[in-house]
Amino acid sequence: MRKKQLDGLRFVLFLMVFATHYAPNPLSVGYLGYALPVFFVMSGFLITNVLLSADAPSVATRLKTFYLRRILRICPAYYLVVGLLIAMGSLSYPAYYLTYLLNIKLFIASLAPSADFENWFVQGWRQESLHLWSLSVEEQFYVLYPILLYLTSVRYRTVLLFVVLLASIAARLWLMSVFPKSFFGTLLPVCAEYFIWGCLFSCWEHKKSLSSLSPSWTVILAAIAAVGLIITEFQLRQNGFLQFTTSNFQTPIAMAMGFFIWGLWSIDDRHVLARILTRKPLVYFGAMSYTLYLVHLLALDIYQRFPIDLPFSDHTDAVVGSFVLSLVMAMSIWHLFEKPIYSLKRYLPYSKTS
Repeated sequence: MRKKQLDGLRFVLFLMVFATHYAPNPLSVGYLGYALPVFFVMSGFLITNVLLSADAPSVATRLKTFYLRRILRICPAYYLVVGLLIAMGSLSYPAYYLTYLLNIKLFIASLAPSADFENWFVQGWRQESLHLWSLSVEEQFYVLYPILLYLTSVRYRTVLLFVVLLASIAARLWLMSVFPKSFFGTLLPVCAEYFIWGCLFSCWEHKKSLSSLSPSWTVILAAIAAVGLIITEFQLRQNGFLQFTTSNFQTPIAMAMGFFIWGLWSIDDRHVLARILTRKPLVYFGAMSYTLYLVHLLALDIYQRFPIDLPFSDHTDAVVGSFVLSLVMAMSIWHLFEKPIYSLKRYLPYSKTS
């Protein structure tokens, strides 16, 4: 079941990511970078809903249908954009992009900081679209999680998720102590905590275990808690690397985000927040938020190669030009490439509920 308010939220989150990446000093607005963990929590919630709603008679068929649908939805646009980046000569390590291992490359490279690494990362993160590390994390999660879930008895699935959650927290604490200056925040074992909170709330929703909570109050209080925690962390512990390293604030922030996503999923369509987020422009662009995320830094690279003289400052020209170009590129890819390919899902078995 699709919830339009989540599509609207996706576009709002993209705007936050765009604002962070295009700020003159991204570190000064680093709190906006927490839009990315919300995407992770939402992915865990929605993917679990899909997996629990599948009605294929066998685990093998469910997995096959799930993976084929993910491939049709995610891979074509991703490889199109990576192909463009390679053709433009923008990538230093194309093999890591092509194999969804960019997050691991960033972590390994950060273990031995040097002038060359600092220069490559600080100077080249926009040109090389290094934000794609997060898609590597998502793909790794999509590969492993369905197998774990389906191979676990229904009775013990919540227990499984709590075990994975505790393992993720333990991995983060260990990496914080052993490799404190590394980009350990890009690794799946650390990011898994966000996904798992989404998975847990989806499981609880599936079992109707949260019926005693008010979705309206939950979404409001969770948003206040998440924002308050993020502001507090940003003020007390801004280390200069945004999502690449984390702190002990991650667990309460991730939990608050889980409450928020569940509340937004569950609120009545007449709720003021639902009415705002289901505005047609937000829903329309939210449906292609994945594509917008893919192309928004590539758009800057293209704009800088073919600049248009706009009546603003040089920086504002680049921001406005790249934003408009991002929208145009995303709409073109979505309508001419992604949607036709994804429509092939109708030929998959049990495609209606899988």
